[in-house]
Amino acid sequence: MAKRRLMPLCALVCFLFAGLLTKLDAQEDCAQGLPADIYFLVDSSWSMGQENFEYVRQFLYRVVKALQQGGGSRFKFALVQYSGSPKTEFQLNTYQSFREVLGHIEAMVYRGGGTRTGLGLDFLIRAHLNAASGSRASDGVAQVVVVLTDGRSQDDVAEPAQVLRLAGVEVFAVGVQDAVDWELSEMASEPQDVHVFSVDTFTALAGIIQDLVVGLCGAVTLAGGGAPVALTAPMSVEVRRLAGDVTAQESADLVLLIDGSENVGAANFPRVRDLAIRIIQGLDVGRDKIRVAVVQYGADPEIKIYLNSYENKAAVLDAVKALTFMGGDEANLGAALEEVAENLLSQVAGGRAEEGVPQALVIISAGPSTDDTGAGDRLLKQSNVITFGVVVGAEATAELETVTTDKSFLLSAPDFSAVAVMGDQLLPYINGVAQRTIVVQNEFTEAFEVGNRDIIFLIDSTMGATIVNAIREFIKKFVQTMPIGPGGVQVGVAQFSNTPRSEIDLNAFGTKEDLIAALGRIKPKPGQVVNIGAALNFVRTNMLREEKGSRIQQGIPQLVLLMTSKRSSDSVEQPSEELQRMGVLTLAAGSKTADEQELKRIAFAESLVFMFKDFRILIRQPKLLVSPLSTLTGVVVTEGPTEPVVEITTVQTQRMVRDIIFLVDGSSYTESNFRYVQEFIAEVVNRLDVRPDRVQIGLMQFAENPKIEFYLNTFSSKQDVLNSVSQLRGVGGSILNTGAAMDYALANMFQASAGSRKRQGVQQVLVLVTGGPSQDQVKRIADKVALAGVLTFTVSSGQADSVLMKSVAFVPNLAYHESSWTGLANVVEEIMTPLITVVGDTDVTEGGVIEEVTGGERDVAFLIDGSDNVRADFSYIRDFILKVIEPLDIGLDRVRISVVQQSERPTANFYLNTYQNKDEVMRAVNSLTPAGGRSLNTGVALKFMKDTILSEKHGSRAAQNVPQFMIVLSGSKSKDSVKESAVALKTDGVVPFGVGVKDADRKQIEAISHNPSFAFNVKDFSELSTIPQKLNSYVSLPKEQLQEVLLKGKTKPISFCVLI
Repeated sequence: MAKRRLMPLCALVCFLFAGLLTKLDAQEDCAQGLPADIYFLVDSSWSMGQENFEYVRQFLYRVVKALQQGGGSRFKFALVQYSGSPKTEFQLNTYQSFREVLGHIEAMVYRGGGTRTGLGLDFLIRAHLNAASGSRASDGVAQVVVVLTDGRSQDDVAEPAQVLRLAGVEVFAVGVQDAVDWELSEMASEPQDVHVFSVDTFTALAGIIQDLVVGLCGAVTLAGGGAPVALTAPMSVEVRRLAGDVTAQESADLVLLIDGSENVGAANFPRVRDLAIRIIQGLDVGRDKIRVAVVQYGADPEIKIYLNSYENKAAVLDAVKALTFMGGDEANLGAALEEVAENLLSQVAGGRAEEGVPQALVIISAGPSTDDTGAGDRLLKQSNVITFGVVVGAEATAELETVTTDKSFLLSAPDFSAVAVMGDQLLPYINGVAQRTIVVQNEFTEAFEVGNRDIIFLIDSTMGATIVNAIREFIKKFVQTMPIGPGGVQVGVAQFSNTPRSEIDLNAFGTKEDLIAALGRIKPKPGQVVNIGAALNFVRTNMLREEKGSRIQQGIPQLVLLMTSKRSSDSVEQPSEELQRMGVLTLAAGSKTADEQELKRIAFAESLVFMFKDFRILIRQPKLLVSPLSTLTGVVVTEGPTEPVVEITTVQTQRMVRDIIFLVDGSSYTESNFRYVQEFIAEVVNRLDVRPDRVQIGLMQFAENPKIEFYLNTFSSKQDVLNSVSQLRGVGGSILNTGAAMDYALANMFQASAGSRKRQGVQQVLVLVTGGPSQDQVKRIADKVALAGVLTFTVSSGQADSVLMKSVAFVPNLAYHESSWTGLANVVEEIMTPLITVVGDTDVTEGGVIEEVTGGERDVAFLIDGSDNVRADFSYIRDFILKVIEPLDIGLDRVRISVVQQSERPTANFYLNTYQNKDEVMRAVNSLTPAGGRSLNTGVALKFMKDTILSEKHGSRAAQNVPQFMIVLSGSKSKDSVKESAVALKTDGVVPFGVGVKDADRKQIEAISHNPSFAFNVKDFSELSTIPQKLNSYVSLPKEQLQEVLLKGKTKPISFCVLI
């Protein structure tokens, strides 16, 4: 029947293809003789299926053959399959003959997996759009991508699509069946009516071949034969111009600040580098002439060349030619501007501002900044640095207009193919700076009339160097405008994370100059969690004291400005009330994840709470805080600070005993977001009772190879763990062997010598945190880890495969995936309860050890297929049960057995407490006959097992800590969903095994099972005899090993249920 269905389709395809060739032959030549590199990115996910993949293969074959007919050897082809992870089928330069290309397509194997189109596009950019893979883009050859997908992507396609657009790549999007129109439009080039194709079925692909090929030929023609792209001409420059030279010869300090993030992308970076080379080639570079520095920025700025690194142009050019793409999702232009202002234009770095040499900055950007640019912009303007910009695409234009010294100093290019000529337009400006014909001066005037006051700045030191340094600069500028001294304004500074410390006391410095110098010496200290309550107490009891300079007894207003980016891990209510009772005016400023409601409880009044997107805005708009700091007076209570009270402020923790290993992805996939990983781990650790007799923490990193950071027994206190976490640095690398890392952790971290208390019955937990796709076998290792009694949680983001992570986790609902790394803060709240309750109840005694299971007691319940479908093979099912229970020590005080049949509804043959001994049970099994029924509703049956069979009324001893086993056997697919009922069983501590025969659905059997290793599938009922021995290896485990299996359970003792 399949052949009869395919015959008309084949005829239709051949007919359409014949028509297509006729049309192509009628043309003078496809693409008017121009060459092209054509890349096919093809979805091969599970949703497509093998049969539909055959249509895709035919579609590719015919499109490629038609293009070859029209373009000949001028067209080169590459092919990538993608699903959960991409795979190169062949590159542009893999095959020399067209016949080999078609042969590969004919033999191409369907892969299956998820649908991660964004990852596929990114892979195509990185692995194929380069000269090493055969791309001829540098020779001006048109680059064309055809994406074919049958569903909505599980990741974001916008960013890689933008990279392709900016690179001048023509993108065609072909959607089939469940493909999403807006996503196709997001990927495709303009005009969309030419570049987007959508069909309802795979058979309909044949009908678009002709239009697609004609569109491809037309795109190549336009890309290669059109007029040069016109660039926006610069506007007239209206700045102050001086006649004559200031110095004897032309000179300038020039900094090239290059976007090295994914805004540019690896494929386009050579063009940006060529622009830098072209600029330098047109300048008179030398030690006493124009000096050149280069900075590349992503998440952090990296100074590649200082102004005094090289003496001549040739050396500078060689260094620039050697630049490589740094990559990363973040483009923190703000931090880069600050780096230029603070560290690159100074005398020690080769800057000559003190000699009167003008300084200029050229920013080359292809996307918006991921941080605030205000602080760096202001620093540069204050230093009279003249800023120019080159922007590719439209996204960053508005932002760069505010950063460049004048709007006319911003040059725009529509895509990267047009970047090269921008150098010629920039040179007149740069030479104008060197010749002193372009001079820009900025003036800033600030003055405040301020009364006497004592002000303490209380700074969250976990915000990172960039933010803390910006706050430090804000305070310095504030001090410059204040009448500093014992008779005027006094300033103190404290920093805090989980513990506070004083940096500057109120009476430490009597002059503005000394205070500013001291502020310059303040450095941020690492940390991940904040205890604001403890910090407020510290200020009250240690800094607002007469011997530390406080003038509270003299009625001088006392102000405290709290600046934080996090929610407190301790209570803030009592410390805040104590300060208010003293009459202290507390102001609270927050950003990022700071809790505004919490800050309102801290502040003296709600009007004194200030929320900022980024504290660096204070450099540009200091009056937001300077005004209240300068004018508030308040009512001072002169009773003075109370004596310090011995008060322990701790985070509320759960009483538990547990060994937890964090397995952390330290590869390039997490590099730019590693701080979010650190914060996540620190927040979790801070909520646990870490000490040798309760919770122990170990940590490993991994990329291509694993690296142990510390063992379970390395640290005995929470603070030591947190300090180590705060100092972590990613190991780097683009290869991610997750499976090997899990195996290494099992062999090296969960051992007694490393601090594991597994033999004492303590729960073993692995928390995997990853941001990339595993490049080795991870599912098999995850099963191995589960069998060893280790409970795995997965926390993922970025390019990690969320579907795979669900199979890696001990059960799917212990897998947490966030689309954005910033979302890990939400995971902390979600994971804590499962981490300490759902996965396993420690239920410790005072000694801290889980109560042991005594003897060989266990409850074993069979749920077998009793439908009409298995009637002819029911004898095999009886024999299977007999072989499983034969070695067991059956009795009411030892092993109890129950048998239930499933069809449309469950039928109990006997309960756990029906029979007294093995003989009675064996006779009952031998007399079993099928209950009958047309189909299976296994989900309903599983619920019956949980609510009825495994209840105390019907003989379950779960309440007595007796293990509960369930064995579920099915010969066909269930008509209802099994997932919810299976999860409910596992959550109750039941450990199910699944046995699938004949037409049973493999995925359902795995979903029912405790983990995939507990699922068994055979083709025929006669093969059931191979399974009992495997089941017995679990059901009849000795007491010590059984305890390890018990630790896989949840809040209740483990029950084992076998589905048949």
